[in-house]
Amino acid sequence: MTAYTAEQLSTLEALRQVKARYSYLLDTKQWDDWAQLFTEDFRWATEGGMAVEGRGPFVEMVRSAVGTVPTVHQFHAPVLEVLSPTTATGLWPMFDYVGFPETPIQGYGYYHETYRLEGDAWRLSTQFLSRLRTDVVGGLAASIQTVLSPVEVAREATAALPGLAT
Repeated sequence: MTAYTAEQLSTLEALRQVKARYSYLLDTKQWDDWAQLFTEDFRWATEGGMAVEGRGPFVEMVRSAVGTVPTVHQFHAPVLEVLSPTTATGLWPMFDYVGFPETPIQGYGYYHETYRLEGDAWRLSTQFLSRLRTDVVGGLAASIQTVLSPVEVAREATAALPGLAT
């Protein structure tokens, strides 16, 4: 069993917080705050060969793809490793729902990430998405009862929590 120092435990928690903010800010469409989670030289890729270089182009790509589409991103049981005082890696099992109007999808797989400490904030520096399964779901057309809450509900609930900054 690995014995961690207090500093390493603090880093592991900081990485978990980055990922929690990643899904919350993405799903609530808070693009300016979401962008701050990435390094300026951020690199993203998928197993399908899609790739984007740079924080700005990545955020714009995601925003144009899902800016008005309901999404839910969940991450579970990460494998995190602190490589140095300023670098770390993470492997996050994931589930996502993307409510495209004609072909909503559910995806299952992994985010493979690297992180870099910049100033006093940990940021994502690379991300590779490997989906093991993608299901096209029928939504309301398939008689599945779906209730979508306005994004503002989640934002207001979070704003009401004392001391919780996004």
